[in-house]
Amino acid sequence: MEMSKKEKIKRSAIIIIILLIACLSIINSRARRIKKQKEKEVNVEVVGNYNIDIIKLTNNESVDSNYLISPYNIEIALNMLRDGANGKTKEEIDKVIGNRKINDVSIKDKLNIANAVFIKDLYKDNVKKDYISLLDKNYKADILYDKFETPDVINNWVKEKTNGMIPKILDRISKDYVMGLASALALDVEWDKSFECVNTIEENFTKIDNSKMKVEMMHQTYTNGAKYLKNSEVEGIVLPYKSDDKELEFVAILPKDGVNNYINNLDEDKLKNITNDFKDATSKMHVNLSLPRFTYSYDVKDFIGILKKMGIVTAFDENLADFTKMAVVDTNLYVGEAIHKTKVELNEKGTKAAAVTYFGMFEATGLVDRDYEEVDIKFNKPFVYMIRERNTGEILFFGTVFEPNKWEGTTCSNID
Repeated sequence: MEMSKKEKIKRSAIIIIILLIACLSIINSRARRIKKQKEKEVNVEVVGNYNIDIIKLTNNESVDSNYLISPYNIEIALNMLRDGANGKTKEEIDKVIGNRKINDVSIKDKLNIANAVFIKDLYKDNVKKDYISLLDKNYKADILYDKFETPDVINNWVKEKTNGMIPKILDRISKDYVMGLASALALDVEWDKSFECVNTIEENFTKIDNSKMKVEMMHQTYTNGAKYLKNSEVEGIVLPYKSDDKELEFVAILPKDGVNNYINNLDEDKLKNITNDFKDATSKMHVNLSLPRFTYSYDVKDFIGILKKMGIVTAFDENLADFTKMAVVDTNLYVGEAIHKTKVELNEKGTKAAAVTYFGMFEATGLVDRDYEEVDIKFNKPFVYMIRERNTGEILFFGTVFEPNKWEGTTCSNID
């Protein structure tokens, strides 16, 4: 029996309504996803404080994921670059890093710093002798010449100076390459009080989406040596490393309101005085620490973009860059590539970390009842950490842990 005209119209209307509802549902779902993504994208205001700016901009680039940078290492490389710059290019770098003295924090066999300039043989006569002398005097830089048809010389230098932690930094050499600047930092230190392997057990770590993952959690009780903080906003621990004449320390912060909110509210004063309110662990106040062991590498995805947001712009412009203190050129010299790579290994024995910053210079031509109180600090959710030199406050490494990466092929007992 055929449907009447009225029934056909009614059925068509119902189908149209269903389709409209489905379309609206898809649109609303997409809008919610866009809104959620925008909520993650923090508009970072550059305030002209070097450490804060580079930490916040990197955090914004690596939302909700592990990262590690070395503000100290990047600052050395920028100083080497600035010393070869003139005019507006120099002014822009100066505004970012200022004119403050870089403290020497190197410790033989524990914290080593190395710098280098890599010069293409055909470009050797262009590089100013005054600039080379400056790099040698102020940075003890290695001066390396090569045909640079491959990146082997640069990669081998990086591998050696980072104790093999960063095996290479370049995949190829650009046809426009004429010289490069690099600064490397390698850290290999042991805890003043090592963690016992027998106390490392699998426990839950709550990720940012509230899901759980199993991690290898180290445990330690401190009655002296360490400092701790526990209040309504954060929990924190400061652990010393073994050191001869300089004092290196590991600082970990567990914000109650989340890592991103904590970093977004950091300022230069808070960062400088970050451990002021920490208390010493004592026989009357035992601090029970749970800290995951982890290892990961990090490569800043848009290092040039971050430096531009901080105010260094003309250095990367082949027409506007001014590096006339660096070399005599017929055509303009500019920074064609900028790279910052790091790696960290934290375990029961101590911490190994490495960083390298590289600037490739291009030529535009195309060449029970107790008598003490216990404090439990469990780093079982995303946290912030840094390694710094206590006397100067220099931040050697700054990172976040959103997911403690498990070690592959190693156990606590066979860690080097």
